[in-house]
Amino acid sequence: MSVLIAGGRVFTADSEKPWAEAVVIQDGKIVYVGDSDGATSAAGVDSKRIDAAGGLILPGFVDGHAHLAMTGAAMRKAQLRGAGSLEEIRRRVRQWAYENPDAPRVLGTAWVHGDVPNGRPDKTMLDDIVPDRPVYLDAFDFHSTWVNSAALEELGINDETPNPVGGEIVRDPETGEATGWLQETVTSNMVWPLLNTVSEDELDQQVLEALSAFARAGITSIVEMALEEQVLESVARLQAAGKLSARVIGHIIMWRTGNLDEELAQVARAAELAGQHQGDILRVTGIKFIGDGTIDGCTAALSQPYTDGTNCEAIWPAKALTSMVAAADKEGLQVAIHAIGDATIDDAINAIENAAKVNGTSGRRHRIEHLEYAREDQIVRIGRLGITASMQPVHVDPAYLDNWLEKLGPERGANGFAWPLYLKAGAPLAFGTDTPTAPYEALPNMYIASTRKSPSDDAIKPHRPDWALPMEEAIRHGTREPAWSAHLETITGTLKAGMAADIVVLDRDFFAEGPGALLRTDVRLVMMDGKVIYSA
Repeated sequence: MSVLIAGGRVFTADSEKPWAEAVVIQDGKIVYVGDSDGATSAAGVDSKRIDAAGGLILPGFVDGHAHLAMTGAAMRKAQLRGAGSLEEIRRRVRQWAYENPDAPRVLGTAWVHGDVPNGRPDKTMLDDIVPDRPVYLDAFDFHSTWVNSAALEELGINDETPNPVGGEIVRDPETGEATGWLQETVTSNMVWPLLNTVSEDELDQQVLEALSAFARAGITSIVEMALEEQVLESVARLQAAGKLSARVIGHIIMWRTGNLDEELAQVARAAELAGQHQGDILRVTGIKFIGDGTIDGCTAALSQPYTDGTNCEAIWPAKALTSMVAAADKEGLQVAIHAIGDATIDDAINAIENAAKVNGTSGRRHRIEHLEYAREDQIVRIGRLGITASMQPVHVDPAYLDNWLEKLGPERGANGFAWPLYLKAGAPLAFGTDTPTAPYEALPNMYIASTRKSPSDDAIKPHRPDWALPMEEAIRHGTREPAWSAHLETITGTLKAGMAADIVVLDRDFFAEGPGALLRTDVRLVMMDGKVIYSA
C-alpha cells in the first residue's frame, strides 16, 4: 500500500527541486515528490494518507557527529549543564546520590568550566557531599573528568602516578597532590574503561534510550564518532532484532598508546570491521582520532598560547598521525580527526594531504571534526583539498561561550566557528551535535545555525550573527550534507524519488514564520525506511 503525505509544504533539501506539495512512499522508498495532483495519481486509490495539517515535511535529520551509547549513558546521570554555579552543581550531585542510594558510584555529566571557580575543579569540592562513594563527573566536552578522593583511590591514582601519553593528572602546583581533575587520555584510558564495563543488556538499553530520544527529535541517521567494538556489537544485535530506529555510520576510535605498531594494529582491525559491516542501516566506514583537547580546558593545541600564557601539545604528534592516516587511507577507510586548535588543524590537514599523495587516492571524504579555531589560510586549504568540515552549531551557543572566549582572547574568539568561510572556500560543511557533549535536539541546533543566538536566552548577545546561515542552507547542512559526508547521498538526506523514506513531519512551517519558530516547533511524525519510528 502506498502512503501519501500532504497537507503542508515539503522542503526536499534537493537543490534542483527544493520545494514540493506532497510525497508518496511505497515499500519504504519515495516514489514521487511533487504537486498534490501528481501525488494523488501516483499513490493510487488504496493509499493511506497522512495529513501534515499545515506543517512542514522534511528529510530526516542526519546528525553528522554523535556518540550513541555515551548519549544513552549520560541520560542516566546527574545533569549538570546550566547549573550556573558550584553550589548548584553540588546540589544536583547530592540529590542524585540521595535518589540512587544503591548505585556503587555517583555519576554526573556536562559540568561547564565557567561554573567552577577559576575553571579548576577539585576533589575537595565533592568529598564532603559524597564521602562514601566514588564520584565521576564528565565535563560537558567529555575531555576531562572531575572526581572525588574515593574515585582517585578506585582508579589507583596517587600523587606519584605518572601522566599517560596525551593526558594529565592535574596536580596542586605547590604540593604535587592530585586534585581530582583528570584530563584527556586519563579520562579515555582510565575512567571510561571502568565506567563502560557493563552487561550486554545494560549497553543495549543505553543504545535504545539514545535511539528513542533521537527519533523524538526527528533524527533518522547518526554518524557515530567514537565507535568501540562492544557498542558495535550492541548496535548489530539491535539491528538483528529489528530494533534499530536510525542508520548508524560508525568510525572506530583510535586510542593513542605511544607505540606505533600497536596503533597501526588498530587501523587493521578497523578495516576488518568495515569489511564485516557495509549495510545501508549499519556501516563501519572509517576511523576517528582525538587529535587534541578543548579550548575550555586549555588542552586544544594552539599555534600561539592561550591568554593565560599556557599551551599544550597535540594528543597525536604529527609524525604518528601522518603514519596512521596514510595507513587508513590505503585500507580504504574514511578518516575523521578531532582538531579544535589551529596547531592540530595544521597537523590534520597535512596528514590528509600526505595520504592522498603517497597512496594516489582521492574521494575518501576525509573529515576534520569541530574546527573551532581555524585560521583563514587553513580554511582555504581545507576547501582546496575537499576535506569535510564537520561542525556543530550547538557549540556556538553563546550561553556557554564566556570561558571559551576568555581563553582565546577577543581577536581569535571573533574568528571561531567560521561556517561561511568554509563554504566560500568550497569545503563540504556537515552539521551535527556531538551529543552528549551538547544537546542532541535537531531543531534548536538549526536555530543556532540560522541565528548564532542561544536557544535558552534570547537576551544573550549572539556570537558573530553575520556568520549565521539562511534557514534553507542550515537545514541542508543538517540533512543533505552530513548524509553526503557519510557516503549516504544515494540513500538519505533529501526527499526525491528513489531515496529511502526517511521523513520528518513538523507541526509548523518555520520557513514561513522565521528562525524563532524553530524553538516553537514540535515533531509530529518520523519515518525511517517508511516505518514510523515516532508519532506524537
